[in-house]
Amino acid sequence: MHQKARAQRLSGKTRREQIIDVTLDLVAEHGVRDTTLSRIATVVGITTPGLYAHFDSRKEILLAALDDLFDHRTLPRSYAGGGTALDRIRAIEREHSELLDSDDDRSVRALFEFVAAPVQEGLRETLGHKHLARLRDVADILRVGQEEGSIRKDADPKQTAWMILSRAWTGDIAHLMGITDEWDAERSARMLDFILDSVAATPQDSHPTAADDPF
Repeated sequence: MHQKARAQRLSGKTRREQIIDVTLDLVAEHGVRDTTLSRIATVVGITTPGLYAHFDSRKEILLAALDDLFDHRTLPRSYAGGGTALDRIRAIEREHSELLDSDDDRSVRALFEFVAAPVQEGLRETLGHKHLARLRDVADILRVGQEEGSIRKDADPKQTAWMILSRAWTGDIAHLMGITDEWDAERSARMLDFILDSVAATPQDSHPTAADDPF
């Protein structure tokens, strides 16, 4: 949790980033409802009206924090990584596991506080769109795998992407509930192996058998 920041003159960009960072800390600790403008301003070290020099409203601050959370948590470097589609999926999930194992679990707690936010906060639609965007990203990687031959042609990329993301959410929930002794890294890795093995292409997939050979 941030200590109250010392009042100081910062550039507009730096102050905006500071406000977003403080907001994520507060959401993780207190939830969305209790992340008030006055609480944000107090921790940042400016007046509540001073926040309006950088954001038009509390909702705009929360949406900016949500953007930042997804940029850093759900768009890891591995999305653009090399290797086969299977390699890229494993790298993405490895980064996710490393996040859960780190001492800084703010992003996990903040994400679920955003999910649990009251409908009146007006964040649900944006949160849903962001989750579906991540789903499409993973499905697109799987489609590339079908083109490159590492994923079976008859696999359903969208369904598989849902399974992969559901596995990640299971890890998140186990972490938040403190039951990682039951859902540990080994069990999580086995589930990923199960999912990927179910869609991975085999040599037989790329070479027709005698029964399949029309000639």
